[in-house]
Order: sequence, then C-alpha cells, then structure tokens
Amino acid sequence: MLPTADGSGSALAVRCAETLVPHADEIVDDIIAVVRQRTGIDFSQYRRATIERRIGNRMISIGASCMRAYLERLRADSEEAPRLLERLTIKVSRFYRNARTFDALAETTLPQLARARGGAPLRIWSAGCGRGEEAYTLAMLLDAAGLAGSVDATDIDAMALAAARRGVYRPDAIDELPPALMRAYLEPAGIDAYRVRDAVRARVRFLVHDLTAQPIGATPYDLICCRNVLIYFDRAAQQRAFGMLRIALATDGYLCLGEAEWPLPEIAEEFAPQACKTQIFRRIGAGARTAS
Repeated sequence: MLPTADGSGSALAVRCAETLVPHADEIVDDIIAVVRQRTGIDFSQYRRATIERRIGNRMISIGASCMRAYLERLRADSEEAPRLLERLTIKVSRFYRNARTFDALAETTLPQLARARGGAPLRIWSAGCGRGEEAYTLAMLLDAAGLAGSVDATDIDAMALAAARRGVYRPDAIDELPPALMRAYLEPAGIDAYRVRDAVRARVRFLVHDLTAQPIGATPYDLICCRNVLIYFDRAAQQRAFGMLRIALATDGYLCLGEAEWPLPEIAEEFAPQACKTQIFRRIGAGARTAS
C-alpha cells in the first residue's frame, strides 16, 4: 500500500538539479526499465512525480551524486533493485486506519453481506496490503462478528509481504485499534512489539500480485478494500486497475477505497455510495458477477 505523502525537500532538490542534465527523463525511464527487468514490476504508469521523488530519496540515502550515477549503481548492484522497489512502494499504514471506515464495515457492511450470502463464508480482498495492517484488521472484524470468511491480501512488494506474514508490529501501528480488538487479537512479542494471534493470521493469505497487470482469480470477492493505492497511478493504470476490481467483485459486493479515491466516471453508475463520510460503494451494475 502507498503513503499519503512522501519525499523531502532534499529529494526534490535532487530532481531540480537533474532537470539541468540532458536526457534526465530518459535516465528515469532506464531506471524504471532496470527495476522491471530485475523485479518484474513496471512503474512506467505510476504518477511520474511520485516515482521521481522516491528515486531521489533513495539516491540521497546511498549518497549518489546524480541520476546517471545512480543508474550505473543500479545496473552494477543486483541487490539495489529490490531496495529501490521497497522505496518506490513505501508502506504507511496502521491497524484500523481511518476508524470511521472500519466502524462502517463492522457495523453495516459485513452484517449486510452475511445476510445476503446466507451465512456462506465471506471472501475479502485487501489489494495493496503493504505489511498487512489492513488485512489483519479485516480478519479481526470477521472473527469479532462470528462470521465465516477469509482475506486474500496482495501487494507487489515481496519483502513487505514477508513482514506481513510474520505479523509483528510496533506500538505506533496499533494506535488506532480499538482496545477490545487489541486485547482479543494481539499478544506481546518482546519489548515494544505485538504479534497478531494465530486465529487471525489463519484467516489471511498473502500473495504477490500486480493490480494493474494480473487477474486475481476466478472466484469473486464479496468485499474488496483497495485504499490509497489508485491515486498513485496515472489514468491508464487506474483504468486497468478498476477493470481488475470490477471483474473480481461479486454481485452486490462492496468496494472500499481511500479517502481521496472514487470510481472512475465511466463506471461510477455501477457503484452506489454507502455509509456516510466513507468511501464504501455497493456494486449495482448489470455486469457484476454472482458469488459462488
């Protein structure tokens, strides 16, 4: 999952200096191409300014003097591409982030889905899950409500997913988690750390997945949470991502987006807003798929 803000004045200064270098844009293209070759992830249709800021931030952290020097370092060091990938997909999240949204999911959306599905296990997709805070929160809500179901949690960053599978978090990641959920589903893990209990971890499956390039599977989901991801894509990538989300969402399923995200205008009529002051939408379009 991508952050709401990133970069620094220093990172921007690097980019400003690079504008004086001929073919700077081509160098960024080459950096993106090396990352694609080494990791399989294509950042060419992410918002350019965001990618440039994060490359600049990585350059500063390793002392690269200019983008051309960084490109040579990237080509020569096989370990640098995964490190840059981690910087390009910086994860800023917390359990129960934006409490109003999770309150609405717990109090309204999940009970409505349970009734509509007649008690069948609910299928949830946390797209762009980062280190797993959102996915585990959704699993906690299922368990707390006594509902059968599971969460597929996906991200393009394998390192972030490895951390998510460990399920260990610092205190600042759980600041917004309601005390009742904290007591029920977290346990101490050494000094200043907490581990998600096994009962919750068993409900979550972590998978590497590129939202803009790969179908997620044949069985539709009842609820898809894709929060604070789409705003970092350009228009073409957003269209592909929404195409994937539409295909994956079941009839009368729910789509939960980030606070600054909306369905694209060409598909907006298919999604009816739900809880007040949240970005939760119910799928009402004729093309929705029936859950099995």
